[in-house]
Amino acid sequence: MDFAVNTALWVVGKALAPVTDGLLESWAASAGLGPNIDALKMQLLYAQGMLDSAQGKDIQSAALKELLHKLRELAYGADDVLDELDYFRIQDALDGTYHAANADDKGYIDGLVLNARHTARAAANKLKPSCLSDAGRGDPDGQEDGVKQGCLSLLRSRGARKISSSPSSPTNQGVQEVDSGCTPKVISCAHSTERTIGKHFPCYSLPSVQEDDADSDMLETSNMARCGRRFLCSTWPSKAPQRNHAVQTQTQKFDRVEISRKMVEIVEQLKPLCAMVSTILSLELLGSRCNPTQDIAMNRPKTTPNIIEPELYGRNGLKKNIIDGITLTGGKYCTNELTVVPLVGPGGIGKTTLTQHIYRELESYFQVSAWICVSLDFNADRLVQEIVKKIPKVDGEKDNASNQELIEQRLKSKRLLLVLDDVWTYHEDEWKKLLAHLRYNNGGEKGHVVIVTTRIPKVASMVTTTNSSIDVERLGDEDIMAFFEVCVFGDQKPWENHTELRDVGKQIVDNLKGFPLAAKTVGRLLRNQLTLDHWTRVAESKERELQTSDNDIMPALKLSYDYLPFHLQQCFSNCALFPEDYEFGSMELVHFWIGLDIVHARDQGKRIEDIALSYLNELVNHGFFKKNENHYVIHDLLHDLALKVSSYECLSICSSNVRSIHVPASVRHMSIIVDNTDVMDLISFEDYKSYLSALGKRLKVENLRTLMLFGEYHGNFVKTFRGLFREARALRTIFLSGASYSVDDVLLNFSNLVHLRYLRIKSVRNKDLCLPSALFRSYHLEFIDLEEWGGSFGSTSQMGKLIKLRYFFVPKDNAEVHSSIFWVGKLKFLQELRRFEVGKEAEGFELSQLGELSELEGSLGIYNLEKVQNEGEANAVKLIHKNHLHKLTLEWDNSRINTNAKYEENVLESMVPHKNLQDLCIQGHRGANCPSWLGGCLSVENLESLSLGDVSWNKLPPLGDMSFVDDLGVECQGLSSTLSFQCLKRLQLVKIPGLKKWVGNGTCDLFSHLEVIGIEDCPELVELPFSHPASYQEENMNWFPKLWDLKIIGCPKLSSLPPIPWTPSPCSVEIEDVGCEFENVSYSQNYKKELSLEIEGKGGQNGTLWNVLDFHNLADLKELYMEDCPPIPLILLQKLKSLKTLRINSMSTVLSLCEGESHRIGCPLPVECIHIVSCYANGEELTQLMSYFPKLTELSIRGCMKITGLGVVEHQTTVVMALPASLPSSLANKSEYTQDGHNEQQTRGEGEIASATQGRLLLPPQLQDLSFWFCAELRLLSNSLGNDSARGGLQSLCSLRFLDITGCPKFLSSYSSSASSCFPFPAWCGGHGDVLISSPSPN
Repeated sequence: MDFAVNTALWVVGKALAPVTDGLLESWAASAGLGPNIDALKMQLLYAQGMLDSAQGKDIQSAALKELLHKLRELAYGADDVLDELDYFRIQDALDGTYHAANADDKGYIDGLVLNARHTARAAANKLKPSCLSDAGRGDPDGQEDGVKQGCLSLLRSRGARKISSSPSSPTNQGVQEVDSGCTPKVISCAHSTERTIGKHFPCYSLPSVQEDDADSDMLETSNMARCGRRFLCSTWPSKAPQRNHAVQTQTQKFDRVEISRKMVEIVEQLKPLCAMVSTILSLELLGSRCNPTQDIAMNRPKTTPNIIEPELYGRNGLKKNIIDGITLTGGKYCTNELTVVPLVGPGGIGKTTLTQHIYRELESYFQVSAWICVSLDFNADRLVQEIVKKIPKVDGEKDNASNQELIEQRLKSKRLLLVLDDVWTYHEDEWKKLLAHLRYNNGGEKGHVVIVTTRIPKVASMVTTTNSSIDVERLGDEDIMAFFEVCVFGDQKPWENHTELRDVGKQIVDNLKGFPLAAKTVGRLLRNQLTLDHWTRVAESKERELQTSDNDIMPALKLSYDYLPFHLQQCFSNCALFPEDYEFGSMELVHFWIGLDIVHARDQGKRIEDIALSYLNELVNHGFFKKNENHYVIHDLLHDLALKVSSYECLSICSSNVRSIHVPASVRHMSIIVDNTDVMDLISFEDYKSYLSALGKRLKVENLRTLMLFGEYHGNFVKTFRGLFREARALRTIFLSGASYSVDDVLLNFSNLVHLRYLRIKSVRNKDLCLPSALFRSYHLEFIDLEEWGGSFGSTSQMGKLIKLRYFFVPKDNAEVHSSIFWVGKLKFLQELRRFEVGKEAEGFELSQLGELSELEGSLGIYNLEKVQNEGEANAVKLIHKNHLHKLTLEWDNSRINTNAKYEENVLESMVPHKNLQDLCIQGHRGANCPSWLGGCLSVENLESLSLGDVSWNKLPPLGDMSFVDDLGVECQGLSSTLSFQCLKRLQLVKIPGLKKWVGNGTCDLFSHLEVIGIEDCPELVELPFSHPASYQEENMNWFPKLWDLKIIGCPKLSSLPPIPWTPSPCSVEIEDVGCEFENVSYSQNYKKELSLEIEGKGGQNGTLWNVLDFHNLADLKELYMEDCPPIPLILLQKLKSLKTLRINSMSTVLSLCEGESHRIGCPLPVECIHIVSCYANGEELTQLMSYFPKLTELSIRGCMKITGLGVVEHQTTVVMALPASLPSSLANKSEYTQDGHNEQQTRGEGEIASATQGRLLLPPQLQDLSFWFCAELRLLSNSLGNDSARGGLQSLCSLRFLDITGCPKFLSSYSSSASSCFPFPAWCGGHGDVLISSPSPN
């Protein structure tokens, strides 16, 4: 019941939000709606106060619950009405219109006629049947509102007879010249009509005597016609101009009468309802308890150490690890101090069962053991008393001894095992107080052990003494199936005599998600009816959710949910709208919750995004979300729990539930999930389509506030959705994932979505898709997420009207969309503006626009700064006040012809960012000096990333010792400062033409933080901090302990580099166009997250190229690509002990294998795949190469002209080669690589190798995948190389599964005559593998 009170209270608070600042009330008063709004506000405040008093009370009445639901529905209606009014207030302010203004705002006559117009519209609606004959006379609203024209003819005939008949100008449609003689008649007729008709409608208020008396005063200002005075008459604009205007986005019409009617209706319903609720609450509260959460603790079943499940499924390994860690000397939990071992996992996962088995086995290792079920009542004094009761008494105990003294006496020279089961709360002081009784020296060698079980990760992390907790994970597939079989069949043999149940049983087990308690719950449902019909119903209906026993899974999980505060319950339950196992980004959840308006800044000094993030962290700490790397997931049955607890307002439709799901009238949030299987065939598609179409009969679409569509192919149902959501006008949140259509193809009434707050679209790539033209009339919009939108953006020039907008996400490669926003300064709440181009248009792109954006927190990019006119403009940006800004880009157009160095220097000097800035990029600045705030008077010392590109500074920020070459070639020192960057992790220097040296020493704090360094296009650079002689390189790299990404490109005078890689840990290196023996070197993780190295030489045979690589740090390398390199010494190659793939391109010789060495080396390598392209090595050399790879299974050779013959080696063994005569300088100590004779491997039969001529390639027999492309001289040998003359060609490749021979015209030439009658390929070529042979012969 507390949830029902909280929910109603929240909705009432939402409804009151628009009238809290007075803006709407002031505007509504001028609209003649003041009394109605006051009445509604007072009634809502009464409801709010009433519900406030009921919060936290234990209320049991089911009738009251129904009344609270009704109150919530009325509050939703009030929220819609007030929100709609606020929309028109914003529209009036933006457009400078007075669609709801009285005489005080726009003039007495205009206000009077406008009031009459609204009243007449209402009359038209009531008199529709009698007015149909006049319905077709140029009504601009079309047929729907056509009857208005006939009803307004009365006003026109009585009050506009002398209005000029000259046509109105296009810019003043419906406004006519009025002569002075017409005015009294207009006023008189208007008053008459207003009194006659208006008194029947709630919006009408009788004009005062003062207003009537004012007529004569106003009429004294005659000659209005001559002065050009105009007012809005009852005539309607013509249709043609209206159609043109509609293309530009039509404004919404304000219907005062309808709004007023709704408010009066809601107030009339709220009054008696609030009275009834108040009466029942008063009676309920007399006998209620103040803290219903205590019921959770009181009603929880108490656990004991008695084992209920005799066999432990899937946990024996975990149990053994815990027991060994506690009992074995040196174990993780076996210490001389008190040790706390926390076990954490969601309810129903089996924590208590596991602990019972551990407790039973550990009892013999401890002299004293105690088990206490804690639950919510974590009180140190209570727990100590229970511990004392469970410890056996000893002789000589003092009378009236304290609990502390009793524990010390009873545990003297004894070791205690204490289990605290089911701990929910953590109070640091209470926990310390408890442990204080157990931390004393018990006289033994080992300390006490406390095992804590909890479902809340935060509790586990707080109580642990080992800096880690034990996660009790769900059971594996086999274990949960075995436990399920026991729950269903008991001691009987599973499935015996019930084989027909096995398939549906497996389906049921898959839905259990590895939860043992879920298996027990479902087992009770199934074991009494072992029939296929019953089991199928259980599988399809999720009948386990209906079980309400304390020992069932859903009540166990819901207990955790009930324990959450209301705001966390809301955040979690709304996630039921997403598909199961959906991966959430942290900010995705933050924006979604804010878009739903369930996050509020109670503390005015705290940003709403930070509050939402704290909610997410709390849900993680309570175990409802699990963080995996960069995303969050709701695991297992917790998603089912979210569906259950949110079912009153949230509805998630998928093909498995669309037929049977209950659709409450109260549903406000809806998602539809289309799986690929739903469109796999026509029958499935038509079935799902028909079920979706039928939803409209059960669903109150007009109440929907959230609509989410998921699925790659959900666009196939676009026509169905169009019909289903035609009347969805209350939407506030829209998320279309996988859209293949334009938004208004589904939401025809998008222009009427005046409540919209959140719009997110993930679409296919299709430039024909377009955004709704009415998007920029959605004045309540706060979030537009088009980061994964693949359609056209159109013009964003009108986005300045979205004055509440906080985020406008666009694709990463399309920041130009931000640069097209006119008057961006109106978007005062905008959090990110990735691109702003100064002076892009004559108006609306002044730099001062950015000064209004005080809420910026993401990225701000300011471009075309050369157009800034003066320093005052630069100051107007107010960067110093943007304390949440994360990234700032300042760019001058580097293609400009005219520059003024001093002027640009002053502009940059004026643009001082806040000290909290983390990422700064400056491009194209032509000033001579670095700004003081980045140099000598460093104020952005908390920067984490700094990028400088194409700047003309002779002094850079304090980055260590730097020297520059001036225009005359003279070297000069750079900036020196006592200040330095404290947190800089990323540094990028691009196009710094004068930079010559960047040196440092081990005392430079900057180096110890750097993780990423990029140096590009610095033609004079000769030295870097780590480019010293080889003997110092390793020492210098120690200055950069966190460096993992290094890029150096376009520095032709830089010849000394660090060893690559400098660490055995994964890192990224890209070096190109430097003064070394290679063209480029690239080292990083590939798409498989495996380490890959690419090196391209300059075509020489100088082996010193290999000195740049540190082979000691390449032990984990998986892929090596060599192009145009000198031969690699075999002794280096064998260091690559994890190498799986070898790619060789344009090399004359692959290995350096010189004769004459006395040492012999065996070097089998784990290479499995070799690709060779355009190599000049002959067949014999490649045969030699492959002999070192006994695990080789895939070989691809392309364009190698020196290979003339192809055969297969009968028996694969490993070759032993002589040590190379010359090695790189880094391998001068050759004795390091010698091996004893027992490590040497047998050589391949010398006769076999000798039998191959230089051009013949002999393949290892274990190959599975073989390809030859464009080897013009390649011939397949027709004779076997072994004793079996019948096995010629490739027949010995018994493991071959794929063969591709392309562009080898001579390949089968040995078989073209009678040279051999043997079939050249393995036997599987008849149909068990893949073979492609093209251009096999010259003919």
